[in-house]
Amino acid sequence: MSAAAAGGAAWSTRGQVQGPVRWTAPDGTSRTGQALIHGDLKAGARVTVWQDDQSRLTTEPTDRTEAAAEAGLFGFAVAAPTFGVGGLVRWQLDRRRTAQWDREWNLVGRR
Repeated sequence: MSAAAAGGAAWSTRGQVQGPVRWTAPDGTSRTGQALIHGDLKAGARVTVWQDDQSRLTTEPTDRTEAAAEAGLFGFAVAAPTFGVGGLVRWQLDRRRTAQWDREWNLVGRR
């Protein structure tokens, strides 16, 4: 969505400044808010802003590559502990079964 930048930046970061913007919501009402804009823009310049379903300013949605990378990292973050816990449980069960087998072997002995 396109918005017009107004003058009067509040603070800056990496060449961008937090400044007031004005835009028209889908229902036709005029809205104002604060957004990061390039510091060299003049008041009234057009900038791109993103809004949510309530017509509030929000961050730009992630692109496909970034979303896929995040999904992969989150998937790994969930899977790694799950497989780790599964491995520990299997190891404990194997130790218990081996110990039980040793006890039975000692009772029966070689025949």
